[in-house]
Amino acid sequence: MPRAFTETEKETIRGRLIESGRECFGRYGLAKTTIEDLVKPARIAKASFYLFYESKEALYVETVIDEIPAMMERLLDASFRTTNDTRDALVLLMKAMVQEIETNPITRVLLGDPSDLDRLTASLDIEKILRQASTMFAPLIDEIRKAQAQGEIVAGDPQELLYTLGLIKMYPVNKRRVPEPIYNTMLDRSARVIADGLTCPAKAGRVGRPTARTSRRQAPAIRKENPVSEMDSPARAARATKRAARKKGKGQ
Repeated sequence: MPRAFTETEKETIRGRLIESGRECFGRYGLAKTTIEDLVKPARIAKASFYLFYESKEALYVETVIDEIPAMMERLLDASFRTTNDTRDALVLLMKAMVQEIETNPITRVLLGDPSDLDRLTASLDIEKILRQASTMFAPLIDEIRKAQAQGEIVAGDPQELLYTLGLIKMYPVNKRRVPEPIYNTMLDRSARVIADGLTCPAKAGRVGRPTARTSRRQAPAIRKENPVSEMDSPARAARATKRAARKKGKGQ
């Protein structure tokens, strides 16, 4: 039976396990990392591991969560802190997400053995992760909210819009299924299409939206500026000519 630990010891051991997880998962992957690999650097017995985590997958999730604050800083540095153009910032953000998955030793685990991703997905506490998401992703959510306030991103739940941007992560996860010559082209185009979808409608609505200065008296003038008139249609022009001829005949 594993011995009891004080609260201070638990905190220290949990930190050691996360560091051990970062090292082992990045080196061996999720499937090949054993509990023995994880507990040796933490200097605890194998049985004691389960006092902290129910599985190595649970430790992996905790390791990723521990990495998220640093990830947020890197993503912001590569996007919203690089340009004042919201659309460009979203494109850069999505490309930075992909780079993070492909180069970060922790997230790169998901690109290895496909069974790792299946095993991890099956063990996730989705409800818990969703509850934590608003706090974990707060820096990016705040940037989206600011852009919405300026009319540069469509209305909607900022967290849900961030999830929409996160769809780009399906590219590196499925990279082996995409022919290499077109992978980067598809990735770039998809990022631009998603960014356009989140920004262009907002900008169009802002341009076409009536302002407080627009009065009803101005409405007819605005309609008169419509370049499409009756005479622009041959059929309408013919009908107008017939009406004029009938009126002329009645006048005679």
